[in-house]
Amino acid sequence: MADINKLELAKATYSNLCQTLDAQDWKYKKNEEKLMIECGAQGDDLPIELTIKVDPDRMLVMTFSHLPFVVQEDKRLEVAIAVCAVNNALADGCFDYNVTNGHMFFRLTNSFMESMLGAEAFKYMIFGSCQIIDEYNDKLLMLAKGMISIEQFLSSFTH
Repeated sequence: MADINKLELAKATYSNLCQTLDAQDWKYKKNEEKLMIECGAQGDDLPIELTIKVDPDRMLVMTFSHLPFVVQEDKRLEVAIAVCAVNNALADGCFDYNVTNGHMFFRLTNSFMESMLGAEAFKYMIFGSCQIIDEYNDKLLMLAKGMISIEQFLSSFTH
């Protein structure tokens, strides 16, 4: 359990996050007890669902998004290779992929330890996450569905 100082800083961080979203006219659902919001955006091809959680124990703001598909067993190795290649090309954030069940998330975190995150940091986390997810989710889905090969996937971006 977070100590009182961490909890107060986490609540202030959560408040700043909500103020940033309000200033952007972003629609979202609050869970003040869990210091969490749920929101989303429409990408070029697929919807993007985001969960943003302020963790007082680890003093992190975590943005994560479950990709809206499950990789079937016969495509999991190819998708694992693709996820490794994408993560290697990213400057920030990563795709977390469970090769056992085929679920995939995008995750981006930022620490508020001994600091206060401002609007620009939150906008970077939210808009940056959406941009990265939108860039790769359709390609990962096409690979998972067998619509493109791993070679086609790997040639579809520069690293």
